[in-house]
Amino acid sequence: MALQHGLRLLGDNDIRVARALAAQLVSGEVASDNAFIAVQRAAGAAIFGFFEGGDITALLAAFAVNAKGLELLQRGGFDAVHIDVSTIASPGEIPAAYYGWGFAAATKDGGRAVVKASAQIHRELYWATPTFARAVTADGLRALSSIGFQPTNNADRSLLWIPANHFVPSR
Repeated sequence: MALQHGLRLLGDNDIRVARALAAQLVSGEVASDNAFIAVQRAAGAAIFGFFEGGDITALLAAFAVNAKGLELLQRGGFDAVHIDVSTIASPGEIPAAYYGWGFAAATKDGGRAVVKASAQIHRELYWATPTFARAVTADGLRALSSIGFQPTNNADRSLLWIPANHFVPSR
């Protein structure tokens, strides 16, 4: 689905470039290169990039979590900078939730691709599980709100979610 929006699964070297772009664009601490690579390996397909003129101009990082990851998200203990890979659902495992770990875009086309891919992935693959994301910038909050994310609670307004939909979406 990410490919339908121009995003490509990234290898280790491109992950490092995409992570550097995210660190440049996002305020606050960003997980290390090694964390991004470990997440990609644990999830199988979690880190995607949008390329323009041969350069990565946007990043989408998202993965399914298992019951341990969901519990940490619900109680506010999920550490997105120092990822515990044991919270990531293994390929083929039924996920307890989906986590939009991060996205960053240096261009409008890249931003559009990331938002559209995120919306389609949630709508078509993870509609039956809660989907979480953290907004760390005003642009991020706007983008996440535009695809249906809402605050999980009043105590932490940056952690957003889309509740599980228990009705099969029509196509």
